Amino acid sequence: MSSPLAVVVGLGVSGSACARVLDAEGWRVRVVDRADSEKLRTTAAALPAGVEVVLGGYDDGVVDGAVLVCPSPGVPWDAPLLDRARAAGAAVRSELGLVFERCPAPIAGVTGTNGKTTTTSLLAALLAAAPARVHVGGNIGETMLDRLGAVEAGDWVVLEISSFQLESIDNPRCRLATVLNLSPDHLDRHRTMQEYVAAKRRIVEHADPDGAVALNAADPVTLAMTAVSPAPVRLFGRDLAGAPGVTVRDGQVVSVEGGECVAVLPVAEIPLFGEHNVTNVLAATALARAAGVAPQSIAGAVRAFRPVHHRLETVLDRDGVLWVNDSKATNVDAATVALRAFGGRPIVWIGGGGSKGVGPEALAAAVAEHARHAVLNGATGAALDAALGALGFEARTLVADLPAAVAAAAALARPGDVVLLAPGYTSFDQFSSYEERGAAFAALVADQAGEAPAPAAGG
Repeated sequence: MSSPLAVVVGLGVSGSACARVLDAEGWRVRVVDRADSEKLRTTAAALPAGVEVVLGGYDDGVVDGAVLVCPSPGVPWDAPLLDRARAAGAAVRSELGLVFERCPAPIAGVTGTNGKTTTTSLLAALLAAAPARVHVGGNIGETMLDRLGAVEAGDWVVLEISSFQLESIDNPRCRLATVLNLSPDHLDRHRTMQEYVAAKRRIVEHADPDGAVALNAADPVTLAMTAVSPAPVRLFGRDLAGAPGVTVRDGQVVSVEGGECVAVLPVAEIPLFGEHNVTNVLAATALARAAGVAPQSIAGAVRAFRPVHHRLETVLDRDGVLWVNDSKATNVDAATVALRAFGGRPIVWIGGGGSKGVGPEALAAAVAEHARHAVLNGATGAALDAALGALGFEARTLVADLPAAVAAAAALARPGDVVLLAPGYTSFDQFSSYEERGAAFAALVADQAGEAPAPAAGG
């Protein structure tokens, strides 16, 4: 009797992980990808010998006969190919969906529009300070599926989960869960804000009743999710209106528990730029306290925390000019938060990139308010230039690409300035990922300064 067929759609990082794991479980695995490149052929050659690989295109009939279909995150969940598989009775599971089905340890899930990576990393550090053994994955770092063999029941698995991933998980049951904030993003995929919010809300709707959900008290869209949470809700923010959660009082991060305030650490000891990062600390602390982590352990972990790569990361501080890499700021809100993070210090802003279907007007308004000069590049550079011009903002320079943008910023920068890469758009017009864009920025800055390039940063 032949093994059941599993079809993996997309030979990227998650597709490769699915292929390896399913092959090891005894499935007959077929991997398909519309592209065909030397990189994909190298990836295919590294897969187990029994895995069938089809590159360079396929039709919807490629899933016929499959018992399981695993699409990459880039495949829309309502794609005709997947609907065909479902109609034939096949199970459709993403890589992260398989993680939720197979993970032996409790999962902590972090989602939202902005702050996911920093908060995921913070929460992992706080849980590790419990102490506990912690594994981090999802939309950050390495795939989790092919690391589950190292996960034990007493560990924590902390996942950054995107909206694409959430809509692809049948039961995203998290012991700890948070929706940090919500603003328009990925509307080229979700079509409406309502669909985007619905995807994010699934992490709350499916939360483990024996765990906890943390929601942003200052965001009415996330706060409204309280009504659908089967788990106790802890709020985070500057004003909790008497609800349990984590807030700031008299310059201290405090956890409000049973009507009492438990001091955690002074806000001044948080080693991260910007008010938004205070909020990220509050969110991570709310979940860590729900998991029983002691306040002094949380304080120590926060003090020792350093910015994640490509998130308000200092790449050079020289001759009075601070160069900051926030390549992960791929939407309007993230870029706006970055522009507000430096306490009024003059900013030479580098922005532009691949569009997500959101117009340039809101970002242009934020740049006009907070930047001394704007250096625009990439696919949306011209649109941003026009939007800034319509606002009467004249301190702007339009160039073709990131190398030209860094050169222009270097010529414009004065002592006291921050040169900030916070593009507000995806990297896909010039790079394969925001990580590649951030690493390129750091190398270009080092080259401008006549220094050896910094080591390539990971995600």
